[in-house]
Amino acid sequence: MNDLNFELQGFSLKFKSPQQQDAMLIAHKVLQHDRILSKRRIYPIHEAWCTALADGVSQSPQAQLASKKILQLVDQNQSMQVPFNFALLQQQFCQYFSQLPEHHGTSTTLITLTHSQSQFIEIQHLGNSRAYLYSLAQATPQWRQLTRDHSFIEELLAPTDIQNRVSYASCYDMLTQYFCADDSHEVCLSPLQEQFLTENEALVICTDGIYQSLACSHWPLLQPNLSLANWLLQLKEKLEQHKPYDNASIVIVRLTSSKVHPQ
Repeated sequence: MNDLNFELQGFSLKFKSPQQQDAMLIAHKVLQHDRILSKRRIYPIHEAWCTALADGVSQSPQAQLASKKILQLVDQNQSMQVPFNFALLQQQFCQYFSQLPEHHGTSTTLITLTHSQSQFIEIQHLGNSRAYLYSLAQATPQWRQLTRDHSFIEELLAPTDIQNRVSYASCYDMLTQYFCADDSHEVCLSPLQEQFLTENEALVICTDGIYQSLACSHWPLLQPNLSLANWLLQLKEKLEQHKPYDNASIVIVRLTSSKVHPQ
């Protein structure tokens, strides 16, 4: 029997937005660039790891610093606590920016994937960055959304009422939860979601620039012999056809056998 490994890779695109306000955490490195395809990382199934994305809230001051800082804090905390204590992260976030009063109110979303045991991956999030599952449980493989946004529209709609979301005005997409450099700001307790993966299944975390430009039903299928890099490039090509404006960042994690997939 072949040993199982997790392989992960991601990219971040700026498109037409004047600043790159997304950031991603991969292998203890915080990356915040335009049009970067990260190196592929492979972790044996017994090894602990964490990857994360943050999307600076564009209406807040210096949002690109907010997304980068929250990921630095995640990296610092991952050896001490999983699941993450979002209240503690909020406190540390505020403490850092208290030394930079001109950045008061800077804000960001966050989504994390953490592995510590077997074939389970833990998901935590705050805001509207999302997690998706590539499931092989049905006859036809498909991508499906796992997390619900912390936004007004999600509070108005039932959990199963996904189809009606597009008919609501954009004002209802306003976030109800996020990290903010303001001592009076409180964050909710983020419930831990656990997802079990079988071989060749995958998880994706992405910022809103991905799914608002291209719904997951139009994402490429992840064939077992398709490398993560090629899947990401196929997705990038589809995104560019829609001429998006916002930053778009994504990390994909696949459970695979020791027979290494091509780069």
